[in-house]
Amino acid sequence: MKTLRTIIGMALLFFMVQAVAQSNDNLEQTVEKGKSDLVEALKQTGEQFDFGIDPEAVKNARAARPLAFHEVNFDQLLEYKQNGIASVLQPEHKKIVPLMSNNTVVTTISISNKEGKYQVTDLINHQYENDLNQLPAELRENNFENLKVVYVPNLNTTVYSINGKSYTDYGDRTLRQGMDSEVLMQELKVDAKKFQQAYGTPAKQGKLLN
Repeated sequence: MKTLRTIIGMALLFFMVQAVAQSNDNLEQTVEKGKSDLVEALKQTGEQFDFGIDPEAVKNARAARPLAFHEVNFDQLLEYKQNGIASVLQPEHKKIVPLMSNNTVVTTISISNKEGKYQVTDLINHQYENDLNQLPAELRENNFENLKVVYVPNLNTTVYSINGKSYTDYGDRTLRQGMDSEVLMQELKVDAKKFQQAYGTPAKQGKLLN
């Protein structure tokens, strides 16, 4: 029941923000508008739904550098040739914007570019919030400079990639310790092949969901 209430609350919250959010040519203005709309929406839904986020904390948070979000091309991962993680990435899907206070991520909002206009497309993603707060402190201190968020479909894992190093909790790893991206890519390729052998046909028929 609590999970259902959370889902309903998130849907309501997103609807409220979308109802007032406007597309904008300027990314920074869109982020600030999304932030202020989120604060108001949290205040209005606070008595009914607990999202674990203080509206005042969001209001006083600063927007960190937007992080590019990419999905891996699974077919290219199967044929990976040690050309670096960037070689298997699909075009940027959205930007994830951490809202930070005292070097801690309070929450995130996501911004997409649709036909040349920026607009809010995702709110309060607890996974990003938790993951980003587990990364080494120096990444947050550097405003997540050069960090990319990479999602691997079918293997259902997220990788935080920066300068040839990757952070992930895939397998038994911890986000607090980085690893060589090439080592990770080879492991992901092996697991991708295993997935393809076991589920390749049903996946192509659209019978599997991440």
